Amino acid sequence: MIVQSYSRKALQCALAATGLERGSVVVVHTALYAPGRIADTPLVEISSRLYSALRRIIGRQGTIVVPTFFTAFRRGEPFDRQFTPATGMGSFAEYIRLLPDSIRSPHAIHSVSAEGPLAQAITGRDTPSAFGKGSPFDALIDYDAEILSFGCTVESSCLVRWAEERVGVPYRRWMICRGRYFDDGKESMRSFHTYAGDDGREPNLCLIPVHRALEDSGNLRRAELGAGLVESCRARDFVVAATDILRRDPAALLAHRSTDDERRSQSR
Repeated sequence: MIVQSYSRKALQCALAATGLERGSVVVVHTALYAPGRIADTPLVEISSRLYSALRRIIGRQGTIVVPTFFTAFRRGEPFDRQFTPATGMGSFAEYIRLLPDSIRSPHAIHSVSAEGPLAQAITGRDTPSAFGKGSPFDALIDYDAEILSFGCTVESSCLVRWAEERVGVPYRRWMICRGRYFDDGKESMRSFHTYAGDDGREPNLCLIPVHRALEDSGNLRRAELGAGLVESCRARDFVVAATDILRRDPAALLAHRSTDDERRSQSR
């Protein structure tokens, strides 16, 4: 199998084409190897190359944020804010989490890690729900963050949860999860809220309607890179689009909806 490669210059150009600026707050989601590999770069160094390329655009005054979720806390596993790895978030998220100046938010299930001058202001918010009022995800909207999807589309953004909570979708319910919690070596028992699927599992979502709304409004930017692409939009534009869709039809983003359901939603 031949893996497509792209140059460091192509990487830099693709990131620049997404509209990132010096000083931007950037929430990064990755399918790191989807575009292929960076020419003359070992696979284990792709995260550091992406980090360096981002820093060249946003500068040291910019802040990089990644989701570092740990859903096993819901199943009774302990959470250590400094040492528990993110699960299912990809190698770039772990790369950012492990940087010397990176700070992780306190939520045991839906934490984010951030590096940059606004890292403490974003991650220092300790709220029962990671997406609720005054939360780190609220902060990303307050700071007008950019969502950057590398190797994937903005449909991968976890900010859809922010919109689901605000609307109160029928396919989720509130759960309170309590367990062992470690922070700077100190152990305690802590409780956190999560807006989970009715059966305790994550619902299967399809965010194509949000993607389409962002395209139609001109709020989506895209650049090709290798065998994949890079997309970006503002966090505010994303949650406005998602919230508007869900308010019109709270089940609009469920992937298993019938064709008749979709037609009725689009006719409203």
